[in-house]
Amino acid sequence: MPVPSHKSASIVVAIVLVGGGAVAALQVRHVLYQARGETTVLFSHGLKPIVTGAPAHWTNQWCGTCHQDEFEEWSRSQHRIGGTNQNFAVECLDVDSGRQQYCLNCHAPRAPGENRLPTEEPPGLNHHFDQPPDWLADGVDCLSCHVRDGVVLATTVSEKGTAKHPMRREPLLGQAEFCVGCHQFAFKDVDLPDRFHGALQQASLEEFLEYREAGGTETRCHDCHLPGGKHLMPGGYDDEMVRQAVEMDVAGRWIDPGRVAELVVTLRTGAVGHRVPGGEELRFLTVKTEFVDQKGKPVGRVKTDEPSEVSTAWPQIETLRRFMGEREHGRDYRAPPAEDTRLRPGETRTYTYHVRLEKVPSSGDTLKVRSQLWYHLMHDGKAKLFGHAPDDVQRVVREVEHTLPIPTARGR
Repeated sequence: MPVPSHKSASIVVAIVLVGGGAVAALQVRHVLYQARGETTVLFSHGLKPIVTGAPAHWTNQWCGTCHQDEFEEWSRSQHRIGGTNQNFAVECLDVDSGRQQYCLNCHAPRAPGENRLPTEEPPGLNHHFDQPPDWLADGVDCLSCHVRDGVVLATTVSEKGTAKHPMRREPLLGQAEFCVGCHQFAFKDVDLPDRFHGALQQASLEEFLEYREAGGTETRCHDCHLPGGKHLMPGGYDDEMVRQAVEMDVAGRWIDPGRVAELVVTLRTGAVGHRVPGGEELRFLTVKTEFVDQKGKPVGRVKTDEPSEVSTAWPQIETLRRFMGEREHGRDYRAPPAEDTRLRPGETRTYTYHVRLEKVPSSGDTLKVRSQLWYHLMHDGKAKLFGHAPDDVQRVVREVEHTLPIPTARGR
């Protein structure tokens, strides 16, 4: 066997070194890849946008070619228009309110700006709303919830799914913590852009834990808002969902027959895992109660706590609302907590009115207690800012009546 020359030996050594170096580089790269942490599946309450790592051809429409039912439901959902609905567009473009990255991070989670501070103004903001790019037009979409690191996440992984695209089982998708990554947050401080301050503007998880501590049996937000895996995800914009959250009854009786009546309105929360109404602090309920004659004309005067005083206001209005004061906004931590009159999970609440009739009605006539439960998406000030008429953002979700016969002369 011939002895290799110094030149040929050098070539062999070089090849070995290069080949070995390439192998070593591949091994190091593999080790580094394995050591690299996966992007968290959880949303960050608006601190950062979502980076999916999805290939360019992975669009929501592409997802819908296989997941047709889910795609159609999502297309009709409020999540789909999270970034383009009129309220958000006005709020986000308002100089005194929005124009901050962290607003987009929840309403359009795939917004560019991974390295931008939450309180920075996204460049080209106005242009985005004039000609919405896909990440804004699709709002909270398939990709922002189900794709991380170029892998499709699901609570179950199937052979059919993995044949179409890489998949990973992710139990967090089925837990409440996944939803509250956007549905629980506080206000941002311009001077401290990486922290929240004040009370939670939405406190969905806190309220859910309160519900569990009170004996609630539902274990996830999904049980009500994604029943059976449906992706319409109804909430405060769905009247049936609001009706499920609270029941209402009215009753009436004579204290002094034909002269003084007692009216009782009862509210009970249904199978709901948070305070009612839930969601952002703009939303509230009002209960409007009247006492009317056969022609629908209000009758009687409501007695107040002072025996000598009466109120003539019909309807009687009760407000169920969370107020945000100086303490809650983080402006003055010494301020007293603002009032929260919303219903708690599992709560029954009654409103009682004693009504004195100015004139004794005729025997055999009937009076009627009528009560309406109104749901308000926002107060009048916000409605004006967003360009809504008051009637566009409030509606009756329950209406109940109780007939109170006028006693006969003998019954008096």
